[in-house]
Amino acid sequence: MCTIGPYYFWPAGNIIGLVLSILLLLVTCISALASYSKTSKRINSHILNNSGTDIKETAAKTRELISKQVEIFSNLLPLPSVQSLTNLDKVLKQPRLLTNKPVHVISILLAMLTCIAMFSAQLWDIAISGCDEERTCTFDQDPDDTFARPVVYGIVGYYVSDRKIIILVSTPIAFLLCTTLLLLMRGTTVLKMVLSGLISLGIGIFFLLFSVDTVQYIILLGAKLSNLSFILKLVSMMPIPLLAALFVALAYSNIIQSMEEKKDDKSSKVKIGLLSISIILSIVFFFLSLATMTTSNLVIMSTVQGHWNTTKEHTWDDECRDNNHVRYNEYDYRYDTTSTSDPESKPDKCYGKALDQLVQDDFTFFSICQLFMTETFLVLSALVCMNGRSITKKTLFLPGLLLFAAAVSSIISFFSGLVQYDLQTNGFPFFIMNGINTLSALVIGFIFVITGGSVFISFIIIVFRIILSILVFSLILIMTTFDALLKLPTLTCKTPKPCNVVEQPDVATA
Repeated sequence: MCTIGPYYFWPAGNIIGLVLSILLLLVTCISALASYSKTSKRINSHILNNSGTDIKETAAKTRELISKQVEIFSNLLPLPSVQSLTNLDKVLKQPRLLTNKPVHVISILLAMLTCIAMFSAQLWDIAISGCDEERTCTFDQDPDDTFARPVVYGIVGYYVSDRKIIILVSTPIAFLLCTTLLLLMRGTTVLKMVLSGLISLGIGIFFLLFSVDTVQYIILLGAKLSNLSFILKLVSMMPIPLLAALFVALAYSNIIQSMEEKKDDKSSKVKIGLLSISIILSIVFFFLSLATMTTSNLVIMSTVQGHWNTTKEHTWDDECRDNNHVRYNEYDYRYDTTSTSDPESKPDKCYGKALDQLVQDDFTFFSICQLFMTETFLVLSALVCMNGRSITKKTLFLPGLLLFAAAVSSIISFFSGLVQYDLQTNGFPFFIMNGINTLSALVIGFIFVITGGSVFISFIIIVFRIILSILVFSLILIMTTFDALLKLPTLTCKTPKPCNVVEQPDVATA
């Protein structure tokens, strides 16, 4: 019986089958409840009268088995003891020395300046945005043909115009939270670092999700904008991946350093030299990723503009139809082959071309994959600069895995969709920059995954222990239920002694 779809789409057979199924379920429940009393009497009269001690021994063995299973469960999945919880306050108040504190401060200040620039650009863009003479623009609208589509299937916003209120609300909140992060850096303790990590992680996840929307807005920008409006829109949307990467890197750095206490180790000159080279390479890849993302978005936007020139399709408007294309009813049209009138001139809007959905999907897929690769590169570069000599192979495993996966997805998206299009502007630099960035991400991500493979093995072991713990816990529930069922007949007796029930002789009927 299929019940998919609204109820008014159900045929009569589905409704009758559903009603019969419900009635059958009710009859089964009532029958089970009615037979419980009869079963209890039979257990009391036959089992308890003859082998009550056996049931008690079975219940004792069942409880012993349950206690052993609980011990196995605690060994498989260790839980914090009460004593460790009492010392939690002392642990949280322990002082911690934040490694490369100036880098953290510079990252927060950079995020604050970016929020100010985005907020100011969005306000300026709203102030200068004008509409045509046919309608009046409102706050939540854009002029005609500003974007290829008014609706984008994003994560944070649905309409393209939603970006205005999202930017105007999120950037001041992020600015205030950045001030809180700066205050939490004074006299850092474990608690302050955990709070800083959670705040940064929340802001970073929000901007990470919003960046998926904004990259679609950028590649759908039209060519009929003024230079000032075009620059303001880019300034208000382009830095969002940078904000996401900075806050995620701050969260990851604070959480890692709060878990590990810094030890005074004497580094050799070789280690110091390697660390200096790593920081220099991180800075280079940081700016290379930003330049590649900016160039890629502009080239894709220019290429997409060649596939559309109007947001709305006007083919079916009355003034755009041919003379022999007459209205049949409210929704359908038919051709009148008997019409011999001369074709009338059509307005310019009738020759507009809307963006094809398949073209949009190809460019959107590549842009999102390239966006995630850029953000992961930015997070990794910022993390190396923030942690310095305290960074370990284990901490680089997760960024390396994400970087490798983003690079592979970018290669797949390029050869599956983007390779068939002719990039209109700066095609050769586009290939060079994206090639260097993607190959670097692929190699660096693979190296970090190999060097931090112990983290993956530990993760597999933890998952296996959790699965075994779930199985043991399920077995404990089953055995506890069985023990309760064994105690149920003794609880139904009025006295603690075995019930002596006199069986009535069966009366033979003629």
